[in-house]
Amino acid sequence: MIIKKIFALAGLTLLVSSCAKNEVPGQSVENGTLCEVSSWRHDDVAAKCKPGQKVGYFPETFGNEQIPVIFAAVNCDLRYTVALTNGAVTCIYGPITPSKADSADGASADKH
Repeated sequence: MIIKKIFALAGLTLLVSSCAKNEVPGQSVENGTLCEVSSWRHDDVAAKCKPGQKVGYFPETFGNEQIPVIFAAVNCDLRYTVALTNGAVTCIYGPITPSKADSADGASADKH
């Protein structure tokens, strides 16, 4: 009976401690620095930021309210909170792995 209580208590402690950290397994989050970018394109952001780092997208021009959403879809780890306005985005950098067809489609998105 005592052994069951010890295992139950240990399991409960483990469960509570893992919930309190609120981290995604296999990736550490670096909240100490902000990687600032003005381009939504995957390759441009990948050249400046590291996965798990906080990233802020602050475009030099405004006008297309879809671009911040595209940035979030391409560059944000959507398992974490994304702060999104019609002109900027802040999130945890977790890039997708684009295929060649996606890269060609992305180039046309800037022209609209």
